[in-house]
Amino acid sequence: MKKTLCRILSLALCAALACALPAFAAETEAPVSGASAHMAPVRVWGAVTRLESGSLLLQNSDESDPNREIVVHIAQTTPVVDAVSGLPVELSTIKDGDTVCAWVGPAMTMSLPPQASASAVVANIPADGAAPQYYEITGPDQTVTIAIYPPPPRTAVHLPAAGGEVLTIPVSAQVSPWLTKQIVTLDDLTPGSRILAWRDTDGGISRVLLLPNTFRGYLLAWAGADSVFLNGERLSVSGKASDGQVLLPIRAVAEAAGYQVDWVAGKGAVVSDGGETVFSVLPGSKTARTADEERGLTGPCVFESGVTYLPAGDLASLLNLFFSPGA
Repeated sequence: MKKTLCRILSLALCAALACALPAFAAETEAPVSGASAHMAPVRVWGAVTRLESGSLLLQNSDESDPNREIVVHIAQTTPVVDAVSGLPVELSTIKDGDTVCAWVGPAMTMSLPPQASASAVVANIPADGAAPQYYEITGPDQTVTIAIYPPPPRTAVHLPAAGGEVLTIPVSAQVSPWLTKQIVTLDDLTPGSRILAWRDTDGGISRVLLLPNTFRGYLLAWAGADSVFLNGERLSVSGKASDGQVLLPIRAVAEAAGYQVDWVAGKGAVVSDGGETVFSVLPGSKTARTADEERGLTGPCVFESGVTYLPAGDLASLLNLFFSPGA
């Protein structure tokens, strides 16, 4: 997908700049505008008070901080990371009075103090306060490389993150996985990836820890409904635009993601995984039936010319795919 997108953008740039580029120009890299507007997680920090529930009460001294006191819930699967080494930290070793950082939400309870679940926790923060930052990648590499031969070497990637920031990560940055020995590279930082990033004294990202991905894959809808990518591969079918929404075909997307799709009288489109029903939906309905509940949809299920469609965001959520509508 990255090669295809870069090739399209490169051809467009070459056509526009053919008279302006010097003959010896080798490479132009710049982030493209239009980063996804996914809400960013909230960074909270403070001295720890352990609660009987196993959660942590964080309190800091910054009176301007709206979250200076917050209860942080930490699941067994939540990464708890040493700020210096990047190695796992046993939650039981964090003592009252220790200072930690956590990234939560952005949803919090209305209680006082507010409560939220942590996506990542950083402990053993050194005296100088240096600690990695947590980011959620929302789109593919936005680097634009001018099409020349031989192609110039890649120097960095530009990855949009939740909240609208675009991260510039040089190819020299160290990239490692969480709790595995597999080899990972910058190419493994795909939409939906969660990372911790360390910065050097100049502010550049020098090290990245790739955290476990909670999604089955990622779904991108570029330029409306006409260019749909799943896990980096362009689908042979397109969606359609309706009332400001992108609708995607249930069968094409679900089967590309490894699910099975059947049509059952009275249930409509039934998507299953390993024999277990994931969801079912009837044309015209604004709800989908999962194994546990009726889930509301942002728009009705549409049946047209033998194809059943759902709003792209709803379909991605039901299939546990990270969805980004693209630039």
